[in-house]
Amino acid sequence: MLSVNHDAVGTWVTYLGYLLMGIGMFFTLFGKGSRFTEVNKKLNKLKKNKAAFLLLLLLGGGMAQAGPAQMQKSGPEQIIDVDHAALFGRVMVQDLDGRIKPINTLASEFLRKISGRPYFQLTQNGATVKLDANQTFLAMHVSAKYWEQVPIIKIDKKKLGTVYEDLKLGANGLISFQNLLDETGKYVFVEDVEKANQKKPAERNEFDKEVLKVDERFNILYNVFIGNYLKVFPNSLDENNTWFTYTHNFEDFPEEDGRFAKSIIPTYFSDVAAQNWEGASEKLGYISMYQNVLGKDIIPSDKRIAAELWYNDLNLNFWLFQVLFILGFLMLVLAMVKIFTQKKSVEYLWNILIILALLSFIVFAGNIILRWYVAQHAPWSNGYEMLIFVAWVLMLCGFLVFRKSDFALPLATLFSGALLFVSYLDWINPEITNLMPVLKSYWLKVHVATIVSSYAPLALSAVLGLMALVLMIIKTPKTKDRIDLKIKELSYINESSMTIGLFVLAVGTFLGGIWANESWGRYWAWDPKETWALISIIVYAIVLHLRFIPALRNTYVLNVASMFAFWSIIMTSFGVNYYLSGLHSYAAGGSSTNPSICLLSSSLYGYYCGMGVF
Repeated sequence: MLSVNHDAVGTWVTYLGYLLMGIGMFFTLFGKGSRFTEVNKKLNKLKKNKAAFLLLLLLGGGMAQAGPAQMQKSGPEQIIDVDHAALFGRVMVQDLDGRIKPINTLASEFLRKISGRPYFQLTQNGATVKLDANQTFLAMHVSAKYWEQVPIIKIDKKKLGTVYEDLKLGANGLISFQNLLDETGKYVFVEDVEKANQKKPAERNEFDKEVLKVDERFNILYNVFIGNYLKVFPNSLDENNTWFTYTHNFEDFPEEDGRFAKSIIPTYFSDVAAQNWEGASEKLGYISMYQNVLGKDIIPSDKRIAAELWYNDLNLNFWLFQVLFILGFLMLVLAMVKIFTQKKSVEYLWNILIILALLSFIVFAGNIILRWYVAQHAPWSNGYEMLIFVAWVLMLCGFLVFRKSDFALPLATLFSGALLFVSYLDWINPEITNLMPVLKSYWLKVHVATIVSSYAPLALSAVLGLMALVLMIIKTPKTKDRIDLKIKELSYINESSMTIGLFVLAVGTFLGGIWANESWGRYWAWDPKETWALISIIVYAIVLHLRFIPALRNTYVLNVASMFAFWSIIMTSFGVNYYLSGLHSYAAGGSSTNPSICLLSSSLYGYYCGMGVF
């Protein structure tokens, strides 16, 4: 199955095998005598026994009646008018991947990558002024020399050790572009970047990684200063729809277009520096008109542009991870309280939290749909989007089984919030980009959606296993009966969730084989990602069959195994992307520094520069 290439008959036989295995899995889930059905019957019976047990406790006036738980004058041109900056942010630009997007998106990407913050606080004349991404990005183009002195580059001196203890940081904990150059104008990290790039990723220590990160930010900032990212001019003679920055020579443009493109940006910057907002806005209108005429075939519609700007402004994932984390924690506390009391006030608060979680889930779904509309492709094409989708599906799983256990939805909500928090970190936050040609396949949507969907029930299985172990630890002779009931409940849901996750993971892997065959003419190549997907399937298959070994047929072994098994998924999802190279390397969640190096020289800058990937 794993090695047949360029064999039409063998390929179709393999596809048929995939289909029959998928059908077999379906009947395993829904067949009358299957293990999955048997576990669900036990769970339903357990719920009935639990109800009777609680009734006896209430009638007996025992533990259920326990009390409720307590629960500068220099550089005035830096203060860009915010309304004009917003207008500047609506102008279209072509990024390094060829995607046409508002400058607002590029500015937001740039500022978070450089400083790790979505805004920048500039201190002038003892006063602090808060600039948004549009204002900061525009100000840097207008006054590059001024911004060379401003501390804006994120750096962790602790990771650099004592080697660079003399580097001067600003009051905000950031470092300026100029402070990364020595007295001769030479870039201070020249040798260290070269050494780090010569090492394999797995061999790099904290010092190497930090040097490469700072190097990437430094080079991005340099390219902003020289205008390399402001690709706003389409060329009517270019068949590849390439856009160019204002520093281009424009000799390959039609003469009239070239004259306009060459002069409009410098005069626009002059108006901004003089705070002539009327003249500056007029020139932005000319640029937009130029773009709409020459780039009409690839410029997004007004609705998509508005949607992208709205998506950027909402920044819902940042707020959602906080909301979900808080809701999940509160529901988890109430689930623990409900073990000991069935008071109406607790039940009332529980229902309110469930409604809030449902509303958050609906908002979460809307945000994913909005991203899908903006990107014009399914939002699960890279590591960042995968985390978002897994978090959403995990919440969906929690809602599907929340009536079977009081712990299912709280744990799913809490873990979804944790995943959103991880996704928000700048090192795993790639932005919306055009897809590589191989990622435009129809099978991509089916394959990745299926694979990623499988991670949610497997993640739920892991957190249910962890919760069951916690209950085992806190169990006392007085609470033994009630907690044992909860442990059985969690264990049954754990096994069911693991079974579903394993089947969906297997089907997704088979679909990946079909996608690979359609894209590369072979459906298995022992690529690291493929290999680890197979390892994950084998690991979970072993865990689900441990019950056939009498000594291992207990809830403790099942829950411990479900926790450790999830590490195979973590390796498949993240470890392969960041530590192993292969055909799936395009799915890495964060950008890395390109080992290619170049020597940039000009009258203004004469220093070494390691090329960074933005």
